[in-house]
Amino acid sequence: MSVRRWRAGSEWHPRPHAHRFCELIVVLHGAERAIIDNKAYVCETGHALFYPPDSFHAEWQEGHALLEFYCIEFQWKDCPKDMPNLVRDRKGRLLELARWLNAESLTQYPGDSDYQELAGRMLVAELIRLAVSPSHEVVDRVSAFVRDHMQEPIALDDLAAWCKLNKFHLVRVFRSLTGLTPMEYVRSERLDTALRLLQETSLPLRSIAPRVGFSDEYHLSRLLKARFGQGARELRKQKAAEVEA
Repeated sequence: MSVRRWRAGSEWHPRPHAHRFCELIVVLHGAERAIIDNKAYVCETGHALFYPPDSFHAEWQEGHALLEFYCIEFQWKDCPKDMPNLVRDRKGRLLELARWLNAESLTQYPGDSDYQELAGRMLVAELIRLAVSPSHEVVDRVSAFVRDHMQEPIALDDLAAWCKLNKFHLVRVFRSLTGLTPMEYVRSERLDTALRLLQETSLPLRSIAPRVGFSDEYHLSRLLKARFGQGARELRKQKAAEVEA
């Protein structure tokens, strides 16, 4: 197994190719456009692309936002032929595993191969889970709206109009599928994005706040501590320490 973190750009376009191993692309920022065996896909933040062995594919950056992603190459002897090429990383577990594997690839210690093999099995298990329990259209529509309007105020009426549902019906359906109300989901996504920006960029909290829909950095700081148990400074230091370890 190998794991790399890539930054692409508008000129990035590898020669169309295929390989004998599996490849998983987990997008951090931006979007990737891919053609896999003559089928087109757009993979955005919160999604992952899966290239099975011997699948012929081409890749580009989609849009103007810089594409950043983890590329994981691994062997999967019993890879199902019907595995979907595009999955939504609904709970962010693929991204966390990619980060985990990338951090571990930078260190060497006795038993490191066994450790990576275990993490690889977890990665495969999560891919299978996402494939056999596909997401619901309502969840996907709400997720896309939140992602595209992260910097703006979002109201329940906005989500209901986007989903073309009565807002009370939307709340019932969304809660039955996710365990959260739509507005609880909005706040969760804002905080998860804030945490990612905090730990993966050098942006100060006052710059992160408006990017995730908060005008007040102090309010965001309080919410981060309530959600993750640590303040913004501690969360950033913790991630830096993990990378250096």
